[in-house]
Amino acid sequence: MLPWQCEAVRAYLFNEGHKPDLYIRTMLPTELCNLVIDHLHDSKPSLLACSLVCRAWVLECRFHLFQKVDLYRDTADPFFQLFESPYATIASAHTRELNVAQNTVTRYGNLDGELLDGLAFQGVLSRYPADVFEHVQKLSVTWVGWWTLSEAERLNIGQRFKNVTELVLWMVVFETDKELAVLIASFPALEVLSLQTIRFRVKDSQENHSHLKHALPANLHTISLNDISNPRVLHSLIPCPSLRVFKCHYVNFGDFTPALAKDFGQLLLSADERFEDFGFTIQAAALLNDGVDLDARFKHIDLARIPNLRRINLWIEDTRYLIPFLGRLAKSGSSTPMLETLDIYYLSEHDLDWEKLDSILQHPYFHVLREVKTSVKTYFNLEDVVGQESGWYLKPNDGSRAHIEMGHNIAKFVERLPKCQARGILRPAEGYYFFDRSMW
Repeated sequence: MLPWQCEAVRAYLFNEGHKPDLYIRTMLPTELCNLVIDHLHDSKPSLLACSLVCRAWVLECRFHLFQKVDLYRDTADPFFQLFESPYATIASAHTRELNVAQNTVTRYGNLDGELLDGLAFQGVLSRYPADVFEHVQKLSVTWVGWWTLSEAERLNIGQRFKNVTELVLWMVVFETDKELAVLIASFPALEVLSLQTIRFRVKDSQENHSHLKHALPANLHTISLNDISNPRVLHSLIPCPSLRVFKCHYVNFGDFTPALAKDFGQLLLSADERFEDFGFTIQAAALLNDGVDLDARFKHIDLARIPNLRRINLWIEDTRYLIPFLGRLAKSGSSTPMLETLDIYYLSEHDLDWEKLDSILQHPYFHVLREVKTSVKTYFNLEDVVGQESGWYLKPNDGSRAHIEMGHNIAKFVERLPKCQARGILRPAEGYYFFDRSMW
């Protein structure tokens, strides 16, 4: 809160400049009320105290307190009771973000065999009035078995959450991929979709594929996939003509199969000129790559056919795929190259033919490239943080051994790509990692 705003609040509260009147109290304007509450936004006890000032403050406090609501299996019921009262006004909170999870937050909670069968999400759909969550823009659903919902509840999801622009599904198990497709299509305003560890109970051979294709929401522009191993999830997303951003994350190299790579390629091509941003992560270290040929898989994702691709982000420690991957782009012969950012997290650590890489990045496809980003790793220890408060050390002291070593490491990386450096496009970032043997 700015100083002049504090003065205004004090003047209204204490009626400064006027003779005190025990019978007249100045009502604080809503604008100043909001400033006070927003100043206390991170302190729930303070917000609760504010809500007791007077009835006029209750509405504003609820708006701040319930902007985000997290419901777990063992915490959902008390929240449901808030709006089952005949005097409930919880709808006035205008909740913007709702996270519903079937797992518990109670320590040592018993999850054996029942994790997906909880009724927290079912309660959200059946126990609250339609206006309670009508302002929700981000909906997250975690550890839910779709069979816990009735047909009527499933059909009503989109209507109850008609303003949702971001949907996050994590460890949701559907009977079939049709249920997933119907769910996604039911959010008319959806723009961002995140899917993690989606599973189906019915195997592919058992499923009837005669159902009609469900069109994706017209404004869906971002799709993020994490641990998606079933191609049927991808089939539910193709085509996606509005797609601009695609991010994919796998833990192990073997999870990225040729079949999935082909589906990724089809998904991106279905967006044609709209697609701009491709990101791919494999979490495992390079030494855990047990013979997986990444280059063969990336051949199925033909980024050279995407005319307006502006950003590529690769977080993969394996070194063998990179030069062939970039080489295919260089040979594409695109007449209007658009690529602006190449973000390769492990680039500085790769054992590469640096001269060849430097030459590839001078091809016409990379002529409008503005930045080649990477992280330069340097370790530091207790000797490099002398004088810092004990705790989680983020970086060493300026002038310390590690700080000087970082400068040398960055200089060494830059020298490997002289042509790129001459263009001023190299963007090495400091990547400090704390490690001290004396603490182990």
